[in-house]
Amino acid sequence: MTGSDRQQSYVGRSAARDCVSGASRPTMRLLVVTLSVWVVLTLVVPLTALTLNAVTIAGFPLGLWLTAQGLLAALAGLSILFAIRARGVATGSGPREPLAFAGEAIGTAGVLGFTGAIATLGYDGLALPLGLTAGLALMAILVAPRFVLYPVRSIGGFFTVRYGGVWPRRTALAVAGLASILLLAADIRGGALVLQGLLSTDYGSAVALSTVAVAAAWLLTTIISGSHRTGFVYVALLGGFAIILIELALRHGSWPLPLLSYGQAISDLAAMEQKLVIDKLSDLKSLRPMSSPFLQLSAINFAGFVMALAFGAAVLPHLLGRHASQAVVLPGDAARRASYATALVAVFLMGLAAFAVFARLGVAEIIAKGIENALVPDALLQARSFGWVEICGPAPPQASAATVAADIMAACAKASGQRGFLRMQDIAFTSDSFVVAAPLVIGLPAWATMTFWAAGLLAALASGNAILSGYLSAGSEARGGDLSKDTLRVATGGDAAAVQDALQRSPQIDSRGLTIAVILLLAASGLAVIGRIEIPSLVSEGLALIAAGLFPALVLGLYWRLMTAAGAISAMLVGTGITAAYIIGVRVFPVEMYEWTGLLSNAAPNAVRKFELLRDALAAAQTDDARQVARAALYRHAGTIAGWGGLKPAASVVFALPIAVTVGVAVALLHHRRAARAPA
Repeated sequence: MTGSDRQQSYVGRSAARDCVSGASRPTMRLLVVTLSVWVVLTLVVPLTALTLNAVTIAGFPLGLWLTAQGLLAALAGLSILFAIRARGVATGSGPREPLAFAGEAIGTAGVLGFTGAIATLGYDGLALPLGLTAGLALMAILVAPRFVLYPVRSIGGFFTVRYGGVWPRRTALAVAGLASILLLAADIRGGALVLQGLLSTDYGSAVALSTVAVAAAWLLTTIISGSHRTGFVYVALLGGFAIILIELALRHGSWPLPLLSYGQAISDLAAMEQKLVIDKLSDLKSLRPMSSPFLQLSAINFAGFVMALAFGAAVLPHLLGRHASQAVVLPGDAARRASYATALVAVFLMGLAAFAVFARLGVAEIIAKGIENALVPDALLQARSFGWVEICGPAPPQASAATVAADIMAACAKASGQRGFLRMQDIAFTSDSFVVAAPLVIGLPAWATMTFWAAGLLAALASGNAILSGYLSAGSEARGGDLSKDTLRVATGGDAAAVQDALQRSPQIDSRGLTIAVILLLAASGLAVIGRIEIPSLVSEGLALIAAGLFPALVLGLYWRLMTAAGAISAMLVGTGITAAYIIGVRVFPVEMYEWTGLLSNAAPNAVRKFELLRDALAAAQTDDARQVARAALYRHAGTIAGWGGLKPAASVVFALPIAVTVGVAVALLHHRRAARAPA
């Protein structure tokens, strides 16, 4: 591109933005003050929870309550206040659009994944709902008011209009596609878990059914224009979740207002866990204190998870394109719609901690009653048959219904300290399966459990459809190119109505779109089956890729006029490359990663010695079965020590994101310096 072409492109982009009337135009002072408060609410206050928990109000440790509820409400209020002060011209649109936005933002992650993370990790799991709420608030404050000024309907169109050429949008679509596989896998896994309960089928078949259901939902909403903008999904999710939450509270004997009564349940849970230890029905290692911070995740990991979800959600491609672009919202309403959606999501996520507390308390009470190894309840056996729970280790590969009791008794007899009764350490849930299994194990009414499972399936379909539709819309707009050029010309002419009409033309399903959809679904379902990675990990790592890969290029493109195509491409490649390499290293090649970069690990001496012993055991194994067992043990242990400084895969954004920003800015400045020196 010549200097003249670049100048014309810049003039065209400036005209497209400047002609937008009625848009939110916050002052720099308002933006700086709001973002400063956002940082305090998102990172500073949660990291002081250890000190704040010294204060207890109505049974709630203050640090826990703030992180679980108070900060979510504060972030929602901050985004709404910003949208009002930004003074965009409101059009008086109804609540349907924010409701649709919120339903797709919650998805399977909010219904199953985040709740399970809190139940498994306690306070540390609150990093996930806090990060999502903070990300949506950041979208309303930082991204939506500027993104909507461009006459595009997706990030594909944005990268085409803002940077020109084909490589910026191709790189952006590649990053979004990689992340979409992880996010789709989370939805497919969530749908599979609830389909197991609803249809009593095995996990592999449930994954296949879940994949087909997501594909059908996408096809249906693509054919029936506008059906994705209904607020039904959010209402159904909130209703299904409220029903199961109230049932859990009533089972404990609390008021039917669980958000106000679970403070006392936290104390009851701590007392129950202590009783289990005294009765030798649990060991100390099995306990997961709900309100104590940084026991399962270090403070840097907690901050890393919050950053991954916040910066990833702020530029999440399908949410931006479907809810914050000129195709669906007038410029004056973009910040308001995003802020109202943030408030709706916050209302839903405030109930996650209560669910986790009441569910854990219910399971602990079942164990405290004493369950003989030979008389395991049918509900627990059913959960075991679905693969939701392991009892004294995994079930034998060829186990049959007739030998279940004998298999459990034989496995438990080998466990150290067993006295004929199941203990907490004998029962192992994954984080996401705990959420679907707990109502069944506790014995809640079948209608309430089924309603909750149905809500989880609806969340998977809504979120999966949004991811597919958003990505294919971005690819279609970027491939065609004509739509962006046409709307740019229309915008510079000032015909806002024509811009809206052109942008709202939904792309037709073509062979290329179908091929891409099939590839994404097959890759995601394969990951859901083979990897069996839990939903919180899939979502956090998918958003980490978006945070490190797309956030710098998109936000710098929105706010910094000197940002160039070369800078954007460099930032995306570096951020995505570092994050993807770290995730793959820790998850797929932990042994090799530790051997190559062990100096960066914070593994304790005992953990290092165990690694060496397991490696020697693998080398000494003589038979195939022995090698398989030794290799599994080695890789499982290596995965716990391979991270640099103990960082979890998603938390790699703490170093990947700053590096990506630095590289992008440096390349852009170097490009301008070279252009200035070039002869005219």
